[in-house]
Amino acid sequence: MTNLGSKSLKITTEKRTYNFPLDRYYYTQEPGHIWLKTQGELLLVGFDDFGQSQGPILHIRTRPIGKKYSQGKAFGTVETNKFIGQLRFPVSGSIAETNSEVFDDPKLINNAPYDQWIVKIMPTNLDEDLKSKHIIPMENKELLEKYITSELIKYEDPPI
Repeated sequence: MTNLGSKSLKITTEKRTYNFPLDRYYYTQEPGHIWLKTQGELLLVGFDDFGQSQGPILHIRTRPIGKKYSQGKAFGTVETNKFIGQLRFPVSGSIAETNSEVFDDPKLINNAPYDQWIVKIMPTNLDEDLKSKHIIPMENKELLEKYITSELIKYEDPPI
């Protein structure tokens, strides 16, 4: 499991405590709750703690490796017992690799959302895409807290 330490944002509600490491970016375009982390010239993409908490993840599907997408375009779907939604490309680029482990056992994401990536993206316009209003920069605790708090209120689980 990831050691979140002091470099994370923790938000507690009546239902649970949510954790958000500050060593990654967060993508907020609806349905949002996607994290991005650089790995060399690639970006790992996964679900944040709030996103995975919406129920056991039952299925994940993505488009083929190599296909190029613009930022915000759908590249797959995720299904929980409460929700079927699109996965959106957080930056322009192509899918370089998919994580077969989470396709075989999607609940791995529920157990450790920051240890499990869904796809690796080869970005084509990273510097410009990271300036998007839908990307929360790394270590921007205040902006991340504002976004997560608004989501918790929207889903009727406000912080205490």
